[in-house]
Amino acid sequence: MRRHCHPAARLLPALALLALPGCAWANPTAGFDRAAWQQDYQLLKQTLQQRYSHLAWMASPQSGIDLPALDRQAQAALRQARDDAEARQAIIGFQQGFRDGHFSLLANTPSAAESSGRDEPAPRDLARDKPLDGCAALGYEQDSKIGFSLPFETLPGFHLTSDGLSESMRSGLADLGRAGQAAVLRIPTFSPKGYPLACQRVWRAAMPQTGAFDSEKLFQLTYRQWFADVAQRLAELRQAGARVLILDVGNNPGGNDSGDAMTRLLTPGVVRSPSLWMARSPAGKAYLDQWIEDLSSGLPASASASDKAKLQGLLQDFRQKRAELDSRPAPDMSWVWREQRRWDPQAGYSRLIAAGYASGAVAHLEPGSYSREVAETLFWPAQTEKLKGAWQGPVYIVADQKTYSAAEMFVAVSRDNGLAKIVGARTGGDGCGFMGKLEPLLLPHSGLRLRIPDCVRLRADGGDEVAGIQPDLPVPAQPGESRRARAQKTLQAIAADLLAQP
Repeated sequence: MRRHCHPAARLLPALALLALPGCAWANPTAGFDRAAWQQDYQLLKQTLQQRYSHLAWMASPQSGIDLPALDRQAQAALRQARDDAEARQAIIGFQQGFRDGHFSLLANTPSAAESSGRDEPAPRDLARDKPLDGCAALGYEQDSKIGFSLPFETLPGFHLTSDGLSESMRSGLADLGRAGQAAVLRIPTFSPKGYPLACQRVWRAAMPQTGAFDSEKLFQLTYRQWFADVAQRLAELRQAGARVLILDVGNNPGGNDSGDAMTRLLTPGVVRSPSLWMARSPAGKAYLDQWIEDLSSGLPASASASDKAKLQGLLQDFRQKRAELDSRPAPDMSWVWREQRRWDPQAGYSRLIAAGYASGAVAHLEPGSYSREVAETLFWPAQTEKLKGAWQGPVYIVADQKTYSAAEMFVAVSRDNGLAKIVGARTGGDGCGFMGKLEPLLLPHSGLRLRIPDCVRLRADGGDEVAGIQPDLPVPAQPGESRRARAQKTLQAIAADLLAQP
């Protein structure tokens, strides 16, 4: 309840009002340190200038975002703020104005005293765990929706071939009328940790029951098992009579680089991964350093002399880029708050450096060009290369505004390589997130913690994937329209497109 002053207080000078009991409302800024909030805001902007990989894109006309206007709005909101809550909202509004899900607020971490580990329970002996317990203890869990992003299973003529409970991937067959029968496969996440049953199968087959437990080995084997499960499902759907594949990645939060590798299952031909760019920052330096180590001393002992000779060019390229970061001062990015400039990742003012590809050091591998161990070091999709072309035929990918991150990478690479048509709505617009391990930014006065992306994936047209991927076949939601109606419209759009093809 608002507290009221004595009527006579209205006649007193403003400074005297502060001394009257019960008049706190008369000075809503009491205890509010505006200067400290403004310092937090300046630190946020300076850190974005130094570390944020998408900043040059956001400052370009192509992004559709007006950073100078966003900055003016935030500064005005801080000047007008009457308390901490309004100042906090001014900074949060600025952050949300970028419309980048990877540039986001994080929950506060425990204090040093709270996280000292004094009361930590003893670690589990994973080598003695059962698969169910061990996978759960390591964080393998189904935390994404298994069901389709649209209720295809409620439509006439649709038949489920799996409810998703056994492999965490729902699938079925849809009747497209004269266009034939389509397979519909739901991919709920691109994180192998989202497939606990694959983890349990691997655990039973390949993990030791005593001695040291290798959780990284478990992750890699689970990754391969999940890809094998997808390939097997595609083969089963093909055998069931489907000649068209509909992959549902709507409401998919992303995951890891599997979003790029998964595209290889859709064709036996060459798929080129997008180029990867890093911010000229400590994260960019660390990323290049890791590649230099992997290419010079981190290769397997079995690498042949021929392999090592072919790698010298790649190693030299990464070394030159790393030397450039040390020899050339990073450009001042403060211009982004004053003007817009044309998007050009190669321009000095963009503060970016090319750092290989989303697939590793190379965009694709020629068959037999390297031994298996070397290939997997250079080219991450090589782990599942034997599953290439698991599906051969028309492909449509259903996406929506909640298709994010690695799921967007899957959509973009599929679209840019001509592997699939995209149906539905523009994806969420997270783009590339993190290749390094820098700590989040902590604003000292407010305590706000923000994570700041360090990488960029380029589309075939040169744009930044953070802009989102537009559909080839838009299926916009109409006011009052049910989800069933939109599911039907989605299948109708695919059927019409198939029938229109020569």
